[in-house]
Amino acid sequence: PEGEFSMGSRHGDSDERPVHDVSLDEYWIGKYEVTIGQYKKFIAETGHRQLPGEVSQYSPDDRHPVIGVSWHDAAKFCDWLSKKTGENFNLPTEAQWEKAARGTDGRLWAWGNIFMPDRCNNKDYGLERTSEIGTFDQGMSPYGCYDMCGHVWEMCDGRWIEDLPVMRGGCFLGSPNFIRVTCRWSPEDTANGAHWLGFRCVKKLPFKM
Repeated sequence: PEGEFSMGSRHGDSDERPVHDVSLDEYWIGKYEVTIGQYKKFIAETGHRQLPGEVSQYSPDDRHPVIGVSWHDAAKFCDWLSKKTGENFNLPTEAQWEKAARGTDGRLWAWGNIFMPDRCNNKDYGLERTSEIGTFDQGMSPYGCYDMCGHVWEMCDGRWIEDLPVMRGGCFLGSPNFIRVTCRWSPEDTANGAHWLGFRCVKKLPFKM
């Protein structure tokens, strides 16, 4: 829903401060990350470059999140989806991503302020690869989004240190600190992505008179 929420954290790194209020228009955000199966349809219809071979090692079937893609690839997917549906899809801004992950009460993880290793795919969980979407019901965000802590880092629209693109949410290799909803990071290879980097989409709602 539209409205204000508190963005940032007093408990994290300096780049997460200060805590400040942000007001957003209403929007839709993906309940899940974009999957291998959805991305394969995009490749088949557009002839976009194939996924790298290592993807199957870490994300083994169509109900796992797509990985090994870049910001350019993700933007092209959003363009394809927009043309296919006649609606407006993009990568989320950091503010859109963070509000969807934590709601309005300033929580540290999607489910609350106490870390629970069985509520998301993280280092302590021990899987060391992605899992099927919809696996961690108890780890959903206040708005019903899955895997916003752990699983795969998620690309956001925006720039960060040294003008690099920014990602959020941590991954299956992440410690509790790195999967907090306010943690920010950039990948080493922005052109090719990584086996722990994926994305979800947001959809803008029509302008209301």
